[in-house]
Amino acid sequence: MKLTFGKKEKLKSRKAFDELFSDSKTMVSHPIRFVYKVKPKEDYGIRVGVSVSKKKFKHAVDRNLLKRRAKEAYRLNKLLMEPMNFSIDLVMIYTSSKPQPFEVIEKSIKLLLQKLNDEIQKKED
Repeated sequence: MKLTFGKKEKLKSRKAFDELFSDSKTMVSHPIRFVYKVKPKEDYGIRVGVSVSKKKFKHAVDRNLLKRRAKEAYRLNKLLMEPMNFSIDLVMIYTSSKPQPFEVIEKSIKLLLQKLNDEIQKKED
């Protein structure tokens, strides 16, 4: 698997976001919260979206920086997720009120990806 973050891996549609937030599970590791939903196998493995609060970060430049950091951390560590017989919709929500360095965000995302993988492996068994 390549370490890319292509079009098929992005969660974009309004309908998918609404469905995800209406019926989903969460995991938290400061400063990131994962909101996810496991679905029967579809034409994708994992679709990921990133959200940063406009209330906490007024300037788009700051929000975009944090989204870029979260996407990059996911891209570099997505191999922690083992192949599975499910499709997953996932939103990473940045919860801190202060910008964190990339290393902190990456550590949080690694931990959450491992937790998510463990939970899904339990579900498969």
